Amino acid sequence: MTTNSDSAEIDSMWQNSCFLTRLVAHSVRVSEAAGGLIKSTMSGGDLKIINKSNTGGQDLQTEADRSAQYLIENSLQKKFGNRLKIIGEEDVTSKVPLSELGVSKDVLEIDAKCSEALRNIKEEDVVIWVDPLDGTSEFAQAAKTKSPLLKQVTVLIGITHNGSAIAGVIHQPYFSDEGRTIWGIKGVGSFGVHYTREDTERIVVTTRSHSTQLVQDALDALEHKHLLTRVDRVGGAGFKVIRCLEDAAAYVFASGGCKKWDTAAPEAILTAAGGKLTDISGRPLYYGADAQKKNTGGVLATAAWINHEEYLHAIPEAVKNSLPEKDPKSQGSK
Repeated sequence: MTTNSDSAEIDSMWQNSCFLTRLVAHSVRVSEAAGGLIKSTMSGGDLKIINKSNTGGQDLQTEADRSAQYLIENSLQKKFGNRLKIIGEEDVTSKVPLSELGVSKDVLEIDAKCSEALRNIKEEDVVIWVDPLDGTSEFAQAAKTKSPLLKQVTVLIGITHNGSAIAGVIHQPYFSDEGRTIWGIKGVGSFGVHYTREDTERIVVTTRSHSTQLVQDALDALEHKHLLTRVDRVGGAGFKVIRCLEDAAAYVFASGGCKKWDTAAPEAILTAAGGKLTDISGRPLYYGADAQKKNTGGVLATAAWINHEEYLHAIPEAVKNSLPEKDPKSQGSK
């Protein structure tokens, strides 16, 4: 329970913190509120699922996606104003009541560790990439069974500056009864996750539901080079990067199906922890306001204890050539 003295202390810390620290501190609470909304939608029983795909594939959206997007966008803009540039996966078509959300004291406490460059960032300098419910397929599938797939559902809020991911928040509403929130700031560190890896294993995580021959070719090459001892097929980019923060060596997705809102928050947190995330050929991902939405070159993420270049070199050239970098800006791509 927050006392008056606690509230006064937090208010003082807020006033003395830079914009980026404030944004992350509030985003933590916003992500948790979105997680609560996701759980209440699940409890209500009617997910109101639609398929957004116009190509014959499957791109599911639920009422939880739509409502959480509204909550995140409007909560952030209520706190920081409309100068914030927010790009979300979902169109805002469902409104929910907004309550006054607090801030994370844990985040405010690290403000002094932010570099001068980070401290100089203003509201108009950032682009925020939001996936209100990463792992919608797993969420929809587990709606009736309440299966362990729910652990793979995350809320992603990624903060970018000059086209690069610099801070992020990942909330796991179904990690436990209360959920779990992981956050990080580049150059400061990542928080909220515990490392559990076994030295003898090199686990590689990849897609559960969107595998292709290119994905399999990349995995086979890593196994041939003894860079892979086990493959775990799981859902959600956020959850895959969480695995790289916990016990996995790498996340490999040799496909152009992943989007910027899937990778912005995970990349920032992984980088803050000492890991690395690029496309499958080693090129950095671009997150400017004019960025194309698709990560056309695929994704390769590696844990802090892994040599990223070693994994890059093991990916076959034929796979890389099949995923060329298109113009990183938005023309011609959604």
